[in-house]
Amino acid sequence: MSGNLIIRECKAMDEPAFIKLNLAFMHEVMAESPYWSSLMIPTEEEMTIAFKEALSMPEHILIFVAEADGEVIGYANTWTVYSMWSRGKALTIDDLYVASPYRRSGIGEKIMECLIDFAEKNGYTRVQLHTELSNERAQGLYRKMGFSDEKMMFFMKRVVHEVVL
Repeated sequence: MSGNLIIRECKAMDEPAFIKLNLAFMHEVMAESPYWSSLMIPTEEEMTIAFKEALSMPEHILIFVAEADGEVIGYANTWTVYSMWSRGKALTIDDLYVASPYRRSGIGEKIMECLIDFAEKNGYTRVQLHTELSNERAQGLYRKMGFSDEKMMFFMKRVVHEVVL
């Protein structure tokens, strides 16, 4: 990777790059996981609506982007919950993605460092995340960053609703 790496909060101007990266991420995950492959890939129009909605509620959802040489090459999608157990806000890292040509160059680690720093400076009591059991690369990164793997089950149920465009 050449140039300076900047990790910053996502802005409206990042919409095309974010949508492109997010769709690439979805295609990669769906190719590897039976559950995710049962879902429909959203259209660019649906992604645009979701992106704008996410940016409209920064108290709940924050997206961070990694930018190199003026190009957005990765992102982290986070959301905030209040944890009674931790007696404060918990930052949940929902998605962390780096475009294929930029992987294995420390960008994921830099994004994680930025998220942890953000949590420390903004009164969060915990940073948490989840990953597919088969995603050993991500698990290695998270352990390297000081995360412990807790034995918990993650349950999901699809809720179908009509999307109004």
